Amino acid sequence: MEINRHFSFQADSDIVNALYINHANYIIEYNPDVDNKICTLYFSSNDLYYPNNELAFKEQLLNKNRFEWYKTRITGASKHIFLRDIKKQWYLTGINAQMDTPDKLLSFLIEETKGFKVMAVGSSSGGFAAVIYGQLLKAERIYSFNGQFEILSLLNQSTENINPIVFRYSRDEHLKLWYDTKNFIKEPSTIYYFHSSRNNWDKEQNQHIKDLKLKTISFITSNHGIPFLKTNLPAVLNMPIDALNVLTGTTIHPIIFSLRIVGLYKTLEGINSIIIFVLKKIYIKTILKLKQGYKTSANMSCLVL
Repeated sequence: MEINRHFSFQADSDIVNALYINHANYIIEYNPDVDNKICTLYFSSNDLYYPNNELAFKEQLLNKNRFEWYKTRITGASKHIFLRDIKKQWYLTGINAQMDTPDKLLSFLIEETKGFKVMAVGSSSGGFAAVIYGQLLKAERIYSFNGQFEILSLLNQSTENINPIVFRYSRDEHLKLWYDTKNFIKEPSTIYYFHSSRNNWDKEQNQHIKDLKLKTISFITSNHGIPFLKTNLPAVLNMPIDALNVLTGTTIHPIIFSLRIVGLYKTLEGINSIIIFVLKKIYIKTILKLKQGYKTSANMSCLVL
């Protein structure tokens, strides 16, 4: 039984639950220029909106209707399914009020991929979901960019306020199976795991599956999520299987990787995107601090009056 000990925006706020109830939180699109039976699943991560507050939620989900990967696709697939977990809890409560469990979400994906060869894509928590659902659907290829492989450790490393559903459902024995990808990995050779060798959490996650023969490609970086420049993503997702296999087992610096894969111009473009992204993060944090400071001052003025 779910126990709500502490309020958490991503699990308990009215605005999040309204979208969970009233929106499908998936998009299905077809590519009319591709004539095949390949379907790619794209799982959004917990970076879907940031920080966990109403302002960020409204901007990213209500105003932009954001789905990660929407603009970065496997071009050789004829069907594309984009999914998001707006509660940002590793898809433990599915994606909406009708598909509110992993089992129900799986049933939906089985129907939607019937007759198709499947590929799955995701980073971080999206990579976690891509591995589980990709394995259950017997995907031919799974791309996990620093995806987690287990979340049981969060019970010791995190808090209920940050990961409320992970904590609240931790005593549900059936759901607890979905806390560990090892319970589902049967064909590890289909998983291409892009790994950051200097990120502590990613190193821990890599240790969890070190006995499995995943196709790991390591990068000399501490960056979580995509371990290389995002301008490389289209090339990586659409790379021939033989080229991916050549990369398997290697460790490479992201800049050297980028120069080899997309060349100088796209590399510089990727570096510029990182600078803009960092500046936007700083801007958002500054605005939030100013707004909080304004509210505090206003409250103090009321007290004085």
